[in-house]
Amino acid sequence: MELSAEKIIKNQERLKSDRANFDSLFQDLHNFYYVESDNITTKKARGSEITKLLDTTSLDAADVAAAGLSNYLTPESSKWLFLEHPNPELRDNKEVQNWMHDAADELLYTFARSNFYNQMPIFYKSSIVYGTSSLVTERDPHDNLRFYNLPINKHWITEDARERPNAYYIQYEYTAEQAYSRFGDAVGRDVMEAYQSGANENKKFKYLCYIGERNVYDPDKLDKMNMPIRMCWIDVANKKILKEDGFRSMPCVSHRFYKVGQEVYGYSPGMKALPHARLLNVITDTVLRSAMKQTDPAWAIPDNAFIGRPNFNPRQINYYRRSNLSPRDEIFPLVSAGNVAIGEAELEAQRQQIRKIFFNDTFQQFSELTKQMTVPEVMERINEKMSLLGPAVGRYVHDVLQPLCEKSVISLYEDGRLPRIPDVMAENPGFEVRFTSRLVQSQRQVEVQNLSTALGYVGQIAQMKPEVLDKVDGDKAIDKVFSVIGVDPEIILDQQQVDKMRQARAEMAMQQQQAEQALTEAQTYKAAAEGDRNVKDAET
Repeated sequence: MELSAEKIIKNQERLKSDRANFDSLFQDLHNFYYVESDNITTKKARGSEITKLLDTTSLDAADVAAAGLSNYLTPESSKWLFLEHPNPELRDNKEVQNWMHDAADELLYTFARSNFYNQMPIFYKSSIVYGTSSLVTERDPHDNLRFYNLPINKHWITEDARERPNAYYIQYEYTAEQAYSRFGDAVGRDVMEAYQSGANENKKFKYLCYIGERNVYDPDKLDKMNMPIRMCWIDVANKKILKEDGFRSMPCVSHRFYKVGQEVYGYSPGMKALPHARLLNVITDTVLRSAMKQTDPAWAIPDNAFIGRPNFNPRQINYYRRSNLSPRDEIFPLVSAGNVAIGEAELEAQRQQIRKIFFNDTFQQFSELTKQMTVPEVMERINEKMSLLGPAVGRYVHDVLQPLCEKSVISLYEDGRLPRIPDVMAENPGFEVRFTSRLVQSQRQVEVQNLSTALGYVGQIAQMKPEVLDKVDGDKAIDKVFSVIGVDPEIILDQQQVDKMRQARAEMAMQQQQAEQALTEAQTYKAAAEGDRNVKDAET
């Protein structure tokens, strides 16, 4: 039996209550790192001041991390994925390779046409700040695919036994006009009356979208009520289902930056850097006050004695008894003895710590490199820093990009946007997505380094014993390097072409050898004939 509207609403209310502590933490993270997003537990008027921070290092660090993940993981300006067949025999087929290449190009073209590259930086920033981010994919009649980020304060997640998100509760607020345009006559009487009267146009009505696994369905039927994933829209006020739909696979993906067992929501670098961000703003306030006191100090004016408590803030006036001080010091500045340089040094230390936690040194590597470094040293340093992002990158690939790309390829195929499948793939039309972005390559760079080291040792031994080269399959070594680096398959010849080229080269070498041998024999015969002639002439 499927969940009723009342049960779904109760589940969402329970999930919201269970996440109260996280929501409080999310609000603190919002205040320091993500002020342009929606507030979590508080409300602010539209157009009000965006932040009250005295130092914006925390805001900049989060932006740099989000931009770095976007440019190094899903760059719009370069090809960051390719497709290949899971069957090794078909994988080397040139016709199959060309189809995979064309399908990958169409997928990247679709991403570029859609809002994918606009939504991904938001997705990465939510993940690195809040520790949890979710993205929804849906069909679009114009762009084929559209992507939408779910605000952290508007959605709740549940997990299955394998700790994979299996249900999403998404909260929406619509005006009467928006609700009617989405649900039509299914909206409640209160919404219909508000829509027809046009009164109070800004009033919002609450709706809940539930996306989860369907409990009962017939897999042999293809209608939306018999698909494994269920989506239904619920009128919260009237507790009724307005609209139902279905999907073959989950249209939502989620990323948890740091995943802890039996915890649905993730932890983030922003949480680790929060103490430093708080301390940074306190120190900034202290340093600014100290600098202001020295730049524009308070003044002391004689009046027999200090009246009240002395005020050492900038431009303040303090009255004192003249008899207590020298008569010639009637008016003088009350200079603070604070050391601004010490405060500035501590500020810089806190800033560097925040940037380090947000991996800014990973995405801004060349600003820290010295001119004395060689190219191998530079690349080694870059790969070492990028390897620190390994766990998070792995979850980005397996939890987000892999299912998202697979669903997108299937959608393009169903819409007739992909070329015709080759005949050799007719019985096995599978595919696998391989990622070639900078961050993904850095995680596999150790494979190339190990191969390079091994071949270096082989080369040294071969100088003494050349026969050891027979142990190395050069073709497989090249294929391995190309696979890790992500070389475009268009420039790689298939094995049949390589064998033909090598055979033709061998035949040409044999013909040349035979020609040289025939030439040598002819020259030898000629020399012998001339020798015999010379002997005869001498005898004569």
